Amino acid sequence: MSRIAIVTGADRGMGKETALALAKNHYTVIMACIDIQNADLTRDEIKSISGNKNIFVKKIDLSSVLSIKQFVQSFLQDFNRVNILINNAGITSMKYEITEDGFEKTMAVNAIGPYLLTKLLIPHFPPGEDNRIINLSSWFYKYGRFSIDKINKYHYVKAYAVSKYAQLLVALELADELKEKGITINAVDPGTVRTGIMVTNIWWRDFIINILLAPVYIDPKEGAATCIYLATSDEVKNETGNFYRKSGPIVLSGKYNNKAARTELLQYYEKISTLHL
Repeated sequence: MSRIAIVTGADRGMGKETALALAKNHYTVIMACIDIQNADLTRDEIKSISGNKNIFVKKIDLSSVLSIKQFVQSFLQDFNRVNILINNAGITSMKYEITEDGFEKTMAVNAIGPYLLTKLLIPHFPPGEDNRIINLSSWFYKYGRFSIDKINKYHYVKAYAVSKYAQLLVALELADELKEKGITINAVDPGTVRTGIMVTNIWWRDFIINILLAPVYIDPKEGAATCIYLATSDEVKNETGNFYRKSGPIVLSGKYNNKAARTELLQYYEKISTLHL
């Protein structure tokens, strides 16, 4: 029986490259995407390239708690377990938007939604198997220090940075708890990847961003490499609670690996879970 992997945002960019790599490694891959039409095309492409027919698309909108719950329900109707969860999907909302559940949209999609998805799936990781969770963070976490009472008031670039820092803190904070359940969790900095996430559709702003980032841009395949390594390599089978860049762990300064911030964030998330799940 093949191992089962869920990849959010698997229809394009790094998510697509990750799903393709897992397919080539004979995983059953569930592509959790909001754009079903594009995801179906990507699924067919991955099937053709990999020769793996066990690639499935399921709809999820990570900005909606209802959609997250519906995704998990649909997933469990078809599959009785999950071995790999890759919280890859991400956005940068160009304007300040509040979701139907009362969260700033970038924060909802990049951090709150993935946490709620993770929480709902944790009971379905099978005991005694090689189970892994990977959170996509970013080098931009350094600009993401936040006040918990303002976490839904940040917008655009700051909100993106806060969401990526939150994804890192969650991986660090949940590591011990999940280890007891036989699950590892790590965070990844993929680098500065050439994707559409920072596109503003304002020509002069996009021109400046591209000029500034051109020297450090990497393509999605290279950006996905560390995530794929963490998902598939036996070398990191038992590694947990770490932050990886270029397939190696990096040491965080105490300023960013802050126990108080980690605890406060998880308490906030648990409050959300109690209210919405």
